[in-house]
Amino acid sequence: MSLRALLGVGLILGAGAVNASTASAQERFPNPPPSHGLYSDAVRVGDLVFLSGVVSGDADPITQFTRAFERIEQILENVGSSMDHVIDITTYHIGMHDHIAQFIEVKNQFMSALPSWTAVGVTELYSPGVLIEIKVIAAVAEGS
Repeated sequence: MSLRALLGVGLILGAGAVNASTASAQERFPNPPPSHGLYSDAVRVGDLVFLSGVVSGDADPITQFTRAFERIEQILENVGSSMDHVIDITTYHIGMHDHIAQFIEVKNQFMSALPSWTAVGVTELYSPGVLIEIKVIAAVAEGS
């Protein structure tokens, strides 16, 4: 079944139904789009916001994880959400078992709630030197 057919039928995603009419009313952030033209930092559909994978190229793992979460925090604020509204995170790790304890420490500094979380070990990410990519789905704060 195509994505268009799925959207036409309507998918239930916790905060509300996503259907053809809400999918066509997407807001992309930033607006105007980034100059690279490859992707939006975030797409808001109804009461949900979907962030593209966020990375940091710092050499030190803890600094890399911290800067990625700081960027996520900044994007969420720009779309009317916050770290407290994160529903789900997916993380892609190079050398996951080498850095997972450090990553969890940093994650816990930024996230007081426990969203659902999927951690995936990978052999390569798009940017050289990056150890982790973090993808987030969050609810939009009331009134935003």
